[in-house]
Amino acid sequence: MLSKTLQSIFGRKVEDLRGLYTAPPSSAASEYPEVPPPDVRLSPMILAARWASHDLYGEDMPGIAADLLEAGFDTPAIRRLAGETQVRCSADVEELVGSMFRELGIGYPLADKEAKLIVSRQIAREVIAGSRNAWAAASHLEWTIWFRIPGNPELELIFSIADEIDWDAPERRPLVTLDAALVEGFAKLATLEVAPSG
Repeated sequence: MLSKTLQSIFGRKVEDLRGLYTAPPSSAASEYPEVPPPDVRLSPMILAARWASHDLYGEDMPGIAADLLEAGFDTPAIRRLAGETQVRCSADVEELVGSMFRELGIGYPLADKEAKLIVSRQIAREVIAGSRNAWAAASHLEWTIWFRIPGNPELELIFSIADEIDWDAPERRPLVTLDAALVEGFAKLATLEVAPSG
């Protein structure tokens, strides 16, 4: 009864937004063949960008170093980092992490905006590949990586769509329209060229 009342007030079907951020992701790769696949999880450049943009924390790094060793990467700093047991914050391992990235051939430290754009592009590629929920990814970019200040027009579009989902139903575009617009925004972000700073 309540659903019919709401529908008559809003003039359209009330959309169920539960699970929007937790629904299993779906691939859009066939719709966007120009989007490259995401880099591998242990790509040194992706790890360096995630670290520089505060998407990884000090306590994450010993496990990542152990994974790098297992994947065949082996440098003195990776071995030392994999053995760290008393990491409470990023500052505890900043010097060692910097050494690790330099030993892996990464021009570390990365500039803040460059790192954030690399991470954003990787997340966008994960969305298109179907390994990340688009709505959760948009929220992560807006609140964790960029702190609500978009770094380019593609991010500005993604953030505005993510904000629109919180509008009252009569003012908001239908969910199917927002879903399509969000994926389109991620497809544009996924093909972004990131120029190294310096």
